[in-house]
Amino acid sequence: MPPQQRASSWDLAALLLAAFAILAVVSFIGKMMGAFDRPGALPLGVDFDAYWSAAKIAASGHVRDVYDNHAIEAFQRAHTQLPGPGYLAFYYPPSFLLLCMPLALLPYVPALFVFVAAQAALLWPMLRRITVRAGGAKLGWIPILAMPGFLMNVAAGQNGGFSASCLAGAMLLLDERPLLGGACLGALACKPQLAAAAPLALLAGRRWRALLGAGCTAIALAAASYLVLGQSAWAGFVANAPAARADIESLPIKWRFAQSFYAGIRLAGGSLALGYAGQALLALTAIGIMVTLCWHRRGAGAEMAALAVTVLLVTPFLYDYDLVLLAAPMAWLAGQGVRADFLWGEKPLLLIVYLLPFVARAAGLELGLTLAPPFLLALLLCIRRRAALAP
Repeated sequence: MPPQQRASSWDLAALLLAAFAILAVVSFIGKMMGAFDRPGALPLGVDFDAYWSAAKIAASGHVRDVYDNHAIEAFQRAHTQLPGPGYLAFYYPPSFLLLCMPLALLPYVPALFVFVAAQAALLWPMLRRITVRAGGAKLGWIPILAMPGFLMNVAAGQNGGFSASCLAGAMLLLDERPLLGGACLGALACKPQLAAAAPLALLAGRRWRALLGAGCTAIALAAASYLVLGQSAWAGFVANAPAARADIESLPIKWRFAQSFYAGIRLAGGSLALGYAGQALLALTAIGIMVTLCWHRRGAGAEMAALAVTVLLVTPFLYDYDLVLLAAPMAWLAGQGVRADFLWGEKPLLLIVYLLPFVARAAGLELGLTLAPPFLLALLLCIRRRAALAP
């Protein structure tokens, strides 16, 4: 089949997927917005409440209270009418709090829309460039705009689009501008559980300038947050870290939203020790595959695609909205398929992974099943196979 015809066929399939995605998300957001006006309802983009509240508290001069769960709960109940017995703690390091500070200048809903728009403005053009660069053919805007992972991230008011942009930026820049590509990975330090595997990928690929860029960026963000927010912010973050771990260890409702192998083991009745042991085994397997790929210097596209999937397989703190990080690997793999024909199994796997954020949440909440780990591992193996064939 000629390349243009292959691209047209892919666009048609993407259009059908996009229609499904838009339908599902419009329904989901419609219910959410309908609930927003009712007394005791969750605020729109509920997880964003943690970022906005933290920014407001820090801007008022009470930075340490950002990491005091009682203080942030009281603020949320006073300003966003958060119902029920729960609350939304801020478990991120002060480097991310620093990036959230401009949100304090706006009321809740405008701040949420600015937060979402900024992530879209970063991520969408990068995905477009990745597909064009990888495939030499345009796959169209529709599958990018209607990507379920990003739409789920928007509906939750989460920051996964920022993390996905860091990985997409590294994929685009690492070969030609290694310092800037490394700086993109250094920004992942704002979400430490997703940053752990990045130095290993750069070390294995002997990308020393990129490693320097990543380290300098992470240090610069930490230093800037220390200078602006003070020592109390970092002291509060460290003191509150055990509470973040306790959430995933002791709250079964968290396991139903999580998509890590650890969560799957706990949902199946496994002990805490077994959950961590299983997660460690999967993490070592994924890191081994990624390091081998990077060691052979397969190019920034393949290496960063492998890294993006690996960071999701390594952490036990993985939720369905974090699956937006699969955007760059999917864009790269789809581009490769358009350029040089899809290999056996790639098309159905891309379809499954594209829809996975919707299906995974439903399976977790309704059936108590964690679907993501086997498909993430299959995607990583698919990237390794494709990388071995790439020039």
